[in-house]
Order: sequence, then C-alpha cells, then structure tokens
Amino acid sequence: MALSPALLVVVWSLFVVLAVGGFLMIAAYWLDVQDRADLRMGARMAWSAAVFVFPFAIPAYAFLGGASWPLALRIGSVVPAVAFALFLAFAFGYFT
Repeated sequence: MALSPALLVVVWSLFVVLAVGGFLMIAAYWLDVQDRADLRMGARMAWSAAVFVFPFAIPAYAFLGGASWPLALRIGSVVPAVAFALFLAFAFGYFT
C-alpha cells in the first residue's frame, strides 16, 4: 500500500511510540508477575516464560490472569501487539 510521505511519517512515528510503550508494558507485565504473592512458583514461571509470546500473553494476563490491573493498563496491554503488527507490516513492505 503506497502511502504519501506525510502519512508515512505519521505511521512511522506511531510505530516508534508504540514500540517504546510496548517495551514498558513488557517490563510492567514481568515485574507484576514476579510481585504477585498469590501465584505459585510454577505459575509464576509459566507467566514469565509467556513473555516470549507477548502479543498474546500480556492481554491474556491483563484480562484473564487475575492481574486486577486498572482499565488504563488493561488497554495498554494491547500496545505491544499493535507495535508488533506495525513492525510486521513495515518488514513485509505493506507500507511503501
């Protein structure tokens, strides 16, 4: 999909902001998993290992894992997935 240069700058800037936010969400997710006293060691290790599939694991943890995150963090839990989708779109030449 050919984008105008001005729109390409906007999409690229959005990607950069979401990528930085995604790294922050990955760190927040991992630290929250390590800090939860109600999780057994095996569950903590499983949620920690799930960081390798972060586009799926972080929203699953936020909405289904009993994290009891506030609404802003639950919405933010999808930021890494959106950033990864934009990365793939750039990598496979969707934006030219």
